[in-house]
Amino acid sequence: MMAVAYPRRIAALLLRFAIWIAPHDALDWGRGMFSELNHVQGNWAALIWAVGGASVLAKHALLSVILPASHRRTLSSAGELFTNEGPMRKITLAAIGACTVASLLFFLAPFFRQAFHVSLAQWHNVIHVQSEFDAQGPGKYRGLEALAREAEKNHDAEGLAFVATRTTNQSESARLAEEAVHLDRKLTWIYAVVAVQYPSLPEVTQWVPLLQQSDPQNALPNFIVAEKIDIDQVVREKIPHRVEEQPAAWQNAMAAAFQSPKLDNYLTRLIELERRVLLRDQVDDPFQTLGDDRWDGLPSYAAADSSSYAHWLLESGRTLEARGDRKGAFEKYLTVARFGQMVGPDGGFFLRRELQEACNRLGALSEEEGNKVEAAFYASLADQTDRAQHEELLSLRKRVQGSEVSHWNSFLVKASGLVILFSAGLLLTCALGIIVRGKSLRLSALRPSRLTLVVGLCGAIAALLSCAVLYVTYRPYAEILQRFILKGDETNLAELSSFLGTAQLPLGANGILDVSEFVFYFWSSVILLCTLTLLVAFLRRFQHRPRANITI
Repeated sequence: MMAVAYPRRIAALLLRFAIWIAPHDALDWGRGMFSELNHVQGNWAALIWAVGGASVLAKHALLSVILPASHRRTLSSAGELFTNEGPMRKITLAAIGACTVASLLFFLAPFFRQAFHVSLAQWHNVIHVQSEFDAQGPGKYRGLEALAREAEKNHDAEGLAFVATRTTNQSESARLAEEAVHLDRKLTWIYAVVAVQYPSLPEVTQWVPLLQQSDPQNALPNFIVAEKIDIDQVVREKIPHRVEEQPAAWQNAMAAAFQSPKLDNYLTRLIELERRVLLRDQVDDPFQTLGDDRWDGLPSYAAADSSSYAHWLLESGRTLEARGDRKGAFEKYLTVARFGQMVGPDGGFFLRRELQEACNRLGALSEEEGNKVEAAFYASLADQTDRAQHEELLSLRKRVQGSEVSHWNSFLVKASGLVILFSAGLLLTCALGIIVRGKSLRLSALRPSRLTLVVGLCGAIAALLSCAVLYVTYRPYAEILQRFILKGDETNLAELSSFLGTAQLPLGANGILDVSEFVFYFWSSVILLCTLTLLVAFLRRFQHRPRANITI
C-alpha cells in the first residue's frame, strides 16, 4: 500500500514546489490546483494532474522573471498562458527583427559562409552514416565530381591529377591519374602519390617502371615495390619473419632503396599543384583545400621494411666484424647511416635505434683504426640524430593531438553553428505559430502571445551572438587558409589542419566517445525522445478525455 501512495506524494511535493516558485498573481490558481488534487481519483491520475499544473506554474514563473509585473495578467486558467495573446509589442518585435536582420547580414561575408560550412561538418558523419572501410564509395568532397568533369572536358591535366589524389574511389583515382599523365608526361610523379594512397591497385605494377625511368635516383619507387610484395604476402597469409626469408624481388627493392641518393615523396610538387588548381578554380572549401593529412608521404610498410632491413644490415656488419672483415662491416654500417641521413628526421624517426647503433659502430671502428676525427664525427652524428628525432617525435605528437587553442576554437565554432540552427528553428516555429493562430498573413491580424515574444526574442539574440562568436573565432583560420592559397605560406597550417580535423568530430565526441559510438547514441536518443513525446501526448489526451457519468 505504501508503494501505491508514492505517486500521490510526489504529486503533492511537485505542486508545493511549483506554488513556491510561482509569482504572486498565480498563487490563488496554484492553491486551487492543490485543493483539487485531493479529489482526483487514482494515484497515477493525480500525478498527471500535478505535472500539468506544475508545468503551467513553472512557465508563468519564467515569464514573470522576463516580463515586468505591470505587463502581466493574473493567471486564471491552465490554458490562458498559451491562448491569451496581448497586443503586439512594437519594441519587442523591432528588437527581434533587428537581431534577425543583423544575423542574416553576416552571411554576406564570404569568411562567415565558410565558417558556417565548417560548423556544419560535424553532422556529416551523423547524417551520412557509412562504413569506415567503404573505400569504393563516393568521393569525400562534394565538389570533386564537378571538378573532374570540368577537367576532362577541358583536357586539364593538373585538374585531373588534383582529383585523382583526393577521391576515395580507387579505380577512379587510377583512371584520372593515367589520363592526367597521358595529357602531360611531366606529371608522371602523380603515379607515386596515388600508389602510396592505394597500394593495392593493379596499375601500380605498370607505374613503377615509369617512375624509375622518370626519376631513377629516387628511393620511393623501390619502397612501393616492396610494399606491393608485403601486401601480397599478407593476402596469401605467408608472412616471412626474417629478411633472409623474403623473396629476391623484395631484397633487391630494399637494397636499391638504401643505395639511392635521395628520397622524394613529391609532396612539395603536389602542394604546388593543388595551390594552382585551387587558385584557378576559386575553390574556397577548407576541407577540400587541405585534403587529407598524408604525414610523410611514404608507403605504410616503409617504416617496418626499413627497420627490418636496417636491422639485417647491422647483423651482417656484426657478423663480418666478428670474422675480422672490418672493411665489409664498415660498409654495412655506413649504408644504414647514409640512409638515415637521406631520410632525415621527418621519416627516419622509426630507425632511431638502428641509426644510433650504426653511428656508434662506425665511431668505434674509426677509433680502433686511430682515426680520431672520423670517430668524433660519427659520435656527433649520433648525438645530432638523437636530438633531431626527439624534436620530430614531439612535433608528430603535437600534430596528432593538436593544441588546446585549436580544440577550444573548434568547440566554439561547432557550438555556435548548433545554436544558430536551434535559434533559427525557434524563430521559424514562432512565426509559423503566429500565422496559424492568426489565420492570415496581414500584420493587423497577427497577435503574438507573450510567450511567443519571449521565445522569439531569446532566439534572435542567441542567433546574433552566435553569429558574432562564429565570425570572430574562425576569421584567423580563414586568413591562414588565404595566405596558403595565394602565397604558399604554410605558417600555422598545421594549426589549421588540427582545427579542421577536430571540427569534423560531432560536438561531444571529441575525447569522450568514438564517432561511430556517438552516432549510435545520438540516434538512440532521438528515438527515445520521440517515444517519450508520443507517450506524454497519449497521457495528456487520456487526462483530458471526458468521462461519462453513470447513474443508477
